[in-house]
Amino acid sequence: MHNLRHLKYITEAARLGSITEASRRLRVSQPAISAAIRSFEDEFNIRLFVRNPSQGLALTPPGRNFVTRARELLGNAQDFENLFNETDDDQLTGRLEISCYAAPAPLLLPDLIKNFCNEYPDVEIGLQEGNMEQVANYLKEGAADLGLTYDLHPDSDIDHELITNLSPFVVVSSKNPLAKRNKISIKELKNEPLILMDSPGYSEYLFNYFSMYDLRPLIQHRSTTNEMVRGMVAMGNGYSISLVKIKNVYSYDGSSLVNVELEETPPSVNLVIASLKGFRRSKLADAFVQTCKTKLKKVATDTS
Repeated sequence: MHNLRHLKYITEAARLGSITEASRRLRVSQPAISAAIRSFEDEFNIRLFVRNPSQGLALTPPGRNFVTRARELLGNAQDFENLFNETDDDQLTGRLEISCYAAPAPLLLPDLIKNFCNEYPDVEIGLQEGNMEQVANYLKEGAADLGLTYDLHPDSDIDHELITNLSPFVVVSSKNPLAKRNKISIKELKNEPLILMDSPGYSEYLFNYFSMYDLRPLIQHRSTTNEMVRGMVAMGNGYSISLVKIKNVYSYDGSSLVNVELEETPPSVNLVIASLKGFRRSKLADAFVQTCKTKLKKVATDTS
């Protein structure tokens, strides 16, 4: 007979892509997890996973549907447990999986998670980073409950809930002459080297922004990591364009990063909470969304 524990085995194996890692995480034997998978596969006559020697476990299409519903069932069960275990309305427990677009993740998540965990100390947060397409895939594969991302990668399977609107600005080294400016015209950047955060959706957004003024950015370097972009800019290799203000970042030679506004009114981008279409959010997920709305709205107006 199946129970919720067996569903947890399967969802963790799917999230981690490994029975071995799920075994370590859950502190149960690998045979127990394998047996739970086989039991459900036999009963429902489906195959949940394919096993790839180089990539580990990967969900099949029926497996993705199964894990999505299993996570919803586990979330409902956690809500039911919280209903009877709460000493007050704010006491929530459990684990929440969050996927976040990698560019703003290190700028937004540390303070956000600190605030959320201060309010809900019995909640454990799992974090995954990726590009916008990967954030959507984490949701569809059941590896994440919620995504924090930009609305630059439309997906018919994903719902977006607005957190706030963001407008881009220029980021330069404190030693760059442009750092002394209050505002910069995008036309002045025509011959300046751009350090590009190269990510599907975001790159196209920047190229379209430049094309509005019949310009093409002079790309000096491309990187898929925010840390590398910031480091290259801090060392004076060029400028970058960001949607979230960067504070207190220094290179080893003591150069800091400076945010400079653009003179033109650039097209804004929505910072959103992403969730799988038709997926019923748990009370825990709802609490996280509310924290995002409360704490992240200020990133659009913070000029400090």
